[in-house]
Amino acid sequence: SEKESKKTKSKKEEAVKSEKKSKETESQKKRQDSESKIETLVRSKVVKTPFSIISDVTSFIKFPNMNVKNQEVFVFRNQKDERGRELDTKLLTTVQHYQGEVNCNLVSSNLYEKRVLLELSNQKIKSNMEENWVGTSSWIPIHGIILDKEDEGGVNNYIPAKLPIEIGKYKGEINLREKVVFKEKVIEIKEVSQEIILTKKEFLLPKIIRKGNNPSKIEKGSLLVEGYIFQCIEFISERSTPHDNAYQLIQNLVLELTVQLLQEQEVWVRIR
Repeated sequence: SEKESKKTKSKKEEAVKSEKKSKETESQKKRQDSESKIETLVRSKVVKTPFSIISDVTSFIKFPNMNVKNQEVFVFRNQKDERGRELDTKLLTTVQHYQGEVNCNLVSSNLYEKRVLLELSNQKIKSNMEENWVGTSSWIPIHGIILDKEDEGGVNNYIPAKLPIEIGKYKGEINLREKVVFKEKVIEIKEVSQEIILTKKEFLLPKIIRKGNNPSKIEKGSLLVEGYIFQCIEFISERSTPHDNAYQLIQNLVLELTVQLLQEQEVWVRIR
C-alpha cells in the first residue's frame, strides 16, 4: 500500500508538471502570436525621380514650317542740305509669316528597373552615400522617310486644307540611379506603383530673317523633354523599435521615351 501511494504521488506530480509545462507553452505561443500580429506595419513612401533629354534633331518626315521674317531694304542716295549731310538713308519693309507651333506628344514609355534592398550598419552608411545620377542619350529617329510623288491627275483634283502633319517620331533613353533611404526597419518591399509625368515638351527652332527671295530651309531643331517618375513605394516594416542599421532601396532604372512631333500645315488634299 505504501508503494502504491508513492506511485500515485509521483504520477500526480508528473501530471502537475506536464500541465504546468503545457500552460507555459500555450501562453508563450499566445504571446508570440500576439507579438507577431502587432509587430509589422504596412507603410508607403512617395519618391519623385526627375529626368531630362535635350538634343538636336536633324531627320524629319516632313520639314517643319517656321516663323520667317522677309526683309527688303532700299538704299537712297545721301543728300546734303542746310540742316546737314545724310550719312545713311534706307527704307526697310519687314513682313513676318506666322506658323503653327510644333506640338510634342508622348506616344509610349518603357521602364526597366533593378531593385536591391540593402541593410547597412551605421559604419558603412557614409561609404555607401552615393549620389543619384542621370545619364541620357540623344534622340534617335524611328520614322521612315516619305518621298513626295508627282500626281498624274492634275492640280484641279486638289484643294488646300490645314491638317496636323507628323513631322517626325523619335526615341530617347535615360539611365537613372535612385537611392531611397528608410528611417524604419524594412522587412520587405511589398509593391511599387509608377507613373511617368512630363512637365515640359518643347521643339525649339532657330530664328531666321530672310532677306530678299533667298529660300530658307530648316536643317535641325532642338527637342527638349523634361519630367519625373512618380513612385509610391509600399513596404512592410517593424513597429517603432530601436535599431542600429540603415535600410536603403537602390533602383537602377532605364527609361525609354517615344515622342511624336506634329504641326498644323497647309497641304493639298485630293478630291474625287
